[in-house]
Amino acid sequence: MSGMTHRERVLASLSHELPDRVPTDMMGNASMLLDKTYLRLRDHLGLSPIPPIRSGSSANYYDERILEKLDTDFRRIFLKKGPKGQTTIDEEGIMTDPWGVRYKQTGLFINTVEYPLKGDTLEAIEAYPWPAASDLYDATGLGELARKLYEETDYALVARNPITYTFFDKACILMGMPEFMMLMATDPAAADRVIEHLLEINSAVYTQFLSEVGPYVQVVEVGDDLGGQENLLISPAMYRRFIKPAQQKFYGLIHEMAPKAFLVMHTDGNVFKVLPDLIEVGVNILNPVQTSARGMEGSKLKEAFGKQLSFHGAVEKMELSKDELVSEVKERIDTLGPEGYVMASCNHMIDVQPENILAMFETAHNYHPWRK
Repeated sequence: MSGMTHRERVLASLSHELPDRVPTDMMGNASMLLDKTYLRLRDHLGLSPIPPIRSGSSANYYDERILEKLDTDFRRIFLKKGPKGQTTIDEEGIMTDPWGVRYKQTGLFINTVEYPLKGDTLEAIEAYPWPAASDLYDATGLGELARKLYEETDYALVARNPITYTFFDKACILMGMPEFMMLMATDPAAADRVIEHLLEINSAVYTQFLSEVGPYVQVVEVGDDLGGQENLLISPAMYRRFIKPAQQKFYGLIHEMAPKAFLVMHTDGNVFKVLPDLIEVGVNILNPVQTSARGMEGSKLKEAFGKQLSFHGAVEKMELSKDELVSEVKERIDTLGPEGYVMASCNHMIDVQPENILAMFETAHNYHPWRK
């Protein structure tokens, strides 16, 4: 057990076997650093500036130099932007993404200011200019990159989620949450068509991606927020009627194209009631594990689902004192680990001091009481 490589450690933990220490992760789906936090950490470590990997976000940097210094166990492979895949910014700071959604940054966060899918009829849904996968993304050369990383490094490789959201969340972003939720209740056929279009696009994008990198990755990321702080955003019945069938097809495709990879799904909030459903449709790892949400206590999750599901994230006290953060990291390892747990932040690091980030990873690397 002692002296595992990064990849061996990850595979052991995600297979629910004891690792030498819990794997650690950062700069993945929902574990990025907001730019202010990233730039402060970069300067603290004495690193030179690098260009951002994306734009139109509040967390735009992926920096493997930091991952190396923190000795994290995962490395991401990013699907490249296609000919129509860029977000544009006008003179007023309004960002427009390739789907036609318009955003504006206010303080640390980016908020939607215009929903492009205007109209809730079948005619309006069919007339909407749904983007093509080949316009959004380009996988050229990624197969060779993935092969090289697999053969020449010992990291666990991750197919980074290119779309961020898939079904429910994306429909709400395109149409507006009240409008889409009403559509599910008043015109199920129209709601189905929105989800069907999203399934077609997501499937095409991941087919493009995994055709290149599928044989080499150990983890594939997807995301779709289903929970709020108190409960699900929609009822379990509505989830099972509209969202679960699309997940079943989409996640099945992913497992077919990356048969040796674990699928990690990002969903915020209290999703306890549908975790059996998520396991059924092929989710292997839950992120970000928001234990502060009602009913999502770590001990409860581990007892109910710890043999079927791994947990990624769960560290929330990053902005408090270093001692409180260190204590929480140890508690998360004790409760959610050591097998079946990846130590990472619960969602993006918003305004975290460098000293806290360093302490967080140092604690995870050195705390392994099961090895006594």
